[in-house]
Amino acid sequence: MTSNAIGRRSFLKGALASGAIVAGSALAGCAPSAPKIEGSDGAAKTEGGSATEGSAGAGAQTAETSQKEWAFEIPPEPIAEDSIAETVEADLVVVGAGTAGLVTAVSAAEEGLNVVVVSASEKPVSRGGSNNAVFCKAMQREGFDKLTPFMFQKEIFYAGNQVDEAKWYKHYNNSETAMNWIIDMMEGAGYAVKVEKGTPGSPTSLYYETCSIGWDYGPGQEPDPDLVVSTGMMQPLLVNELARRLTEELDGRIDFKTKGEQLVREDNNTGRVTAVICSREDGSYAKYTGSKAVVLATGDFSANRDMMYRYAPSYAPYIADEVYDSEPNYDAGFQYGGLFKGDGQRMGLWVGAGWQKIFPNCVMGGFFGPGPRNLYSNFLGLLVNTKGERFMNENCLSPCAGMNNFGQPGKTVFALWGHDYASQVELSGSWNNDSMLEGDPAAKAAAIVESWDADVEAGAMVKGDTLESVIEQLGLPPETIETVNHYNELCLAGEDTDYHKDPSCLHAFGDGPYYGQSSGGMLIFLTVLGGLSTDPQMRVCDKEDNPIPGLYNVGTMVGDMFATNYTFMVEGANYGANCITFGYLTGKHIAENE
Repeated sequence: MTSNAIGRRSFLKGALASGAIVAGSALAGCAPSAPKIEGSDGAAKTEGGSATEGSAGAGAQTAETSQKEWAFEIPPEPIAEDSIAETVEADLVVVGAGTAGLVTAVSAAEEGLNVVVVSASEKPVSRGGSNNAVFCKAMQREGFDKLTPFMFQKEIFYAGNQVDEAKWYKHYNNSETAMNWIIDMMEGAGYAVKVEKGTPGSPTSLYYETCSIGWDYGPGQEPDPDLVVSTGMMQPLLVNELARRLTEELDGRIDFKTKGEQLVREDNNTGRVTAVICSREDGSYAKYTGSKAVVLATGDFSANRDMMYRYAPSYAPYIADEVYDSEPNYDAGFQYGGLFKGDGQRMGLWVGAGWQKIFPNCVMGGFFGPGPRNLYSNFLGLLVNTKGERFMNENCLSPCAGMNNFGQPGKTVFALWGHDYASQVELSGSWNNDSMLEGDPAAKAAAIVESWDADVEAGAMVKGDTLESVIEQLGLPPETIETVNHYNELCLAGEDTDYHKDPSCLHAFGDGPYYGQSSGGMLIFLTVLGGLSTDPQMRVCDKEDNPIPGLYNVGTMVGDMFATNYTFMVEGANYGANCITFGYLTGKHIAENE
């Protein structure tokens, strides 16, 4: 690798190992609140007839009540025309100033459209920074091969073939063009483009990752002191440049602190979507008309209690009540535990949009396992449950393994490893260690052990001179040592006759000291993906899959793109596909076809 092909400091930078992460997340031991039916005015409603109250008794659900409308599906009263202080006319109105909305806006403006972006935030918004492309000029410079269709076939298969394959292959077939367009823009503005290495392994491996694209400062640029300088965390550089280009070079307009409230669909909600009515900071309303289209790019619905219990019920209890019950921070950067209220999804439902076919909605994040990992890989040593029993083939990506981990007793699992693991497994640092260290293997191993010891000091891991001591500190039954001894025998024999783990991942315990960590039943929640029914042209569709004229959506809210959980196998797929490729193509499509 050249110096530009760098690994990321963990996307959990500043956190300890996953078992210690609590920021923005609800502890598994906290009692979840019951879903509160939210009315169209945002007020909680508990009176009879709600979707959570059945005839069999208070709180009981029946087949009949399960089919009732949720309050968030019921349109509010239309905002009166005499309440609208201003009408702004444009060819295209984009609702949301994140990556997807701004890519769409710039793409359309380059085709000569008059574009206005409205955003509830006070500035361009983004989180993280991994952007997928099948191939691009940055990958070519750094010697990376083009992703194969097999990489996408794995994702589709993992999702139970529930996802819309047309969207996945639309990204595969167009991502190089879209990413090179972005690269030219960023490098033309003086920024650097970085290649972010994925989890190491064989290209034929089930869980192999290749790379993603990120951004960095160029020569002479002044770093933002509030921005984490890491390839996988620098999306603000992209959205800021997109916003600058739109407003300074393409005569576009961005109205911040302007929140979309209702869409306007003509002919008694059967015709074309022609406008969005927005509330402004001074309490007034403005109507933004899009003669060609309105594009929704408003993010997720993870801070909406009812929508989470309706569409992602297994994860809904892990969002804290304070997140559900408070106003969202529309300027939020990278954070855990819930983001937005589903503003765009609700506006779409109110004008007749259908919901995606996949249920439940996919989440990004999830039940990450314990132990040192290689970026997104699972811990490759010995995992046991609360009974001290091994329960899986540990060679897996961490988000995928987490689905298994969470099914164990007490939703808790434990990692056990020895001092030698630092040199046995490539890139085996803790989350707040730069595990992409290069150079002398001995120095690298020493740095990794140092990071483990720092986590022991912080209470995120335990350490002992004997395995029995580590087992005791973790609260595991004494018989766990029998599991360890049996696993060690398998490693020494070079064959896992229990779970058939790849022999290259079988590493025997050597001399101490030894380490251990509990998952703590913790959820690391980033966002919930999907929403409105969306065709491959990003047109929002009704319940019969008919496109609603004049209405599109892009970004996180695109329906039927992800299922089960977000695997990271195609690293940066949400930003790369939903935001960059689909945003780029949607801007061009609207300019040509509307």
